[in-house]
Amino acid sequence: MPADRSQRWRDRLALLFTSRDRLSQRDFGLAIFLFSTAVLFIGGLLAYVIVRSNLAQQHEPVNLVIPPALWLSTVLLILGSISIQRAVYYVRHEKQQQFRNCLNLTFLLGGAFFVIQTIGLTHLLQQHSDILLSLKDTKNAANYPSSYGALFTFVLVHALHFFVAFGFLGFVIYKAYLYLYDHEYNWGVHACAVVWHFLGVIWICMLLLFYAIG
Repeated sequence: MPADRSQRWRDRLALLFTSRDRLSQRDFGLAIFLFSTAVLFIGGLLAYVIVRSNLAQQHEPVNLVIPPALWLSTVLLILGSISIQRAVYYVRHEKQQQFRNCLNLTFLLGGAFFVIQTIGLTHLLQQHSDILLSLKDTKNAANYPSSYGALFTFVLVHALHFFVAFGFLGFVIYKAYLYLYDHEYNWGVHACAVVWHFLGVIWICMLLLFYAIG
């Protein structure tokens, strides 16, 4: 009897770690990551809007000009999103060569995005510095609430999130060349694509908001 009871417990534990259950746990973990990231950015952006609204009521805010490099990086991000989605399509149809080609293209686009994003951030930071220096001798400058640092911080945080996603993409490419993905198992590729699309949507919303309110 004790042996039968022990076997039943082992069988129940084994059910907790079947491939389907592991997949559900991974999806749940991915959903938690995306949700927490979304809350972070939405909360931050709402705070930015409130600060800018108060600034507009008390002073004449100086608007930052979005550097062209940030618009160009947005185009690269969208192209990368298309490319990685094609990679998901190809791996699910067992077209391994096309699958790896799309992953490589996404990696190149991601690298270009990161470089151009860095250039755009440098220009944005320079604008921030110039604006604060120009306000140094302004009357009541000490009471002038600055939200430009918040803008730079949001862009920097997004770039750091993208850097993590970029490393994840590199790991997926490594496994792709080991032929560890096929039409039956491709969760890593799917998760990488979801994160890429998600960060792309977040970035576009951020850029449009900054462009609209300065």
